[in-house]
Amino acid sequence: MTDSYVCPNCERVEDRSYRVRLIVLTCPDCGDNGRFLNMTLVDRLREVPESDRPDDWGEMPLDARLEYAIREGLLDVSFTGPLHAE
Repeated sequence: MTDSYVCPNCERVEDRSYRVRLIVLTCPDCGDNGRFLNMTLVDRLREVPESDRPDDWGEMPLDARLEYAIREGLLDVSFTGPLHAE
């Protein structure tokens, strides 16, 4: 079984044979070194209501969106529990 991880900048998808919240990689497409988010977290970010998103949400890298959503209480993410919301 593999999990998919998404580049925070260009959204390239990389598959890995393990499951963690994020991995740090240098993207082969855009060349940036960043925190690739597990696709489960990316899907949860897509569910954040537009009314709760800042004006520059679309320009923010995925990892910055995650930080914003956690800081503002829009997502409850445990870094030691299950990836899915209970």
